[in-house]
Amino acid sequence: MKRTIFYIFAIAACLWMLPGKAGAQILDRGLSLSSMPSFTQKGTWMVGGTGSWTVHRNDNYSFIFSDGMTSTGYNVKVSPAFCYMLKDNLGIGVRAGYSRSNLKVDEANIGFGDLGMDFSDIHTLKHHYEINALMRNYIPIGKSRKLALYNEIQMGYRFGVSKIAGRMEEGYNGNYTDDRSIQVNFCPGIVGFANDHWAVDVNVNMLGLTLANMKQSQNQVEKGSLNVTKMSFQVNILAIGFGLYYYL
Repeated sequence: MKRTIFYIFAIAACLWMLPGKAGAQILDRGLSLSSMPSFTQKGTWMVGGTGSWTVHRNDNYSFIFSDGMTSTGYNVKVSPAFCYMLKDNLGIGVRAGYSRSNLKVDEANIGFGDLGMDFSDIHTLKHHYEINALMRNYIPIGKSRKLALYNEIQMGYRFGVSKIAGRMEEGYNGNYTDDRSIQVNFCPGIVGFANDHWAVDVNVNMLGLTLANMKQSQNQVEKGSLNVTKMSFQVNILAIGFGLYYYL
């Protein structure tokens, strides 16, 4: 009986050791970064960023629940970044960001069936700053040195202020909000070289975690606060970003 148990354990040990070698060969799908061709070489610097600017003007414009809206506004956002490649296809760096939006509504009517509200002389202004540490992993497509998939992990801090003021029946009313947040984002994308140094990438903020705190003051008298914990996992085609980067 003891000999039988010994044989069983000996056979089990042999079976556990042998498939390790063979199994590694069978399960190797060629996704190991060490076996990938060098898309970005160790010691390379990446400098660039993203930016957007929009301006709009509505004159007696109607849309869904809004009727007769007259407004002007703009949105500006820039996000410079730099990254150093610690080794082939892997880099770390810093990404900053600034965004500003302004909206002035001269008059508008918001209606839901028999319910309606009139607005006039409303002005909003928001601007935010952020700083993120980032890490980028590149996975070349096939053996190409011109086209690759990548994932950018961002972890950082965001802060800003917003103001909104408008004319009400009882007079002029204004709110001031100070918000701060800690965020972690996973931004996969695809990047392609136009020549030896310039590259264009397309990315989407697919997964993110945000811890935010907001403090509000109304007419410099009433105070309020809001704490928000938000986790998102989605692909928003309206949030696709384009970036231009220089590798040297």
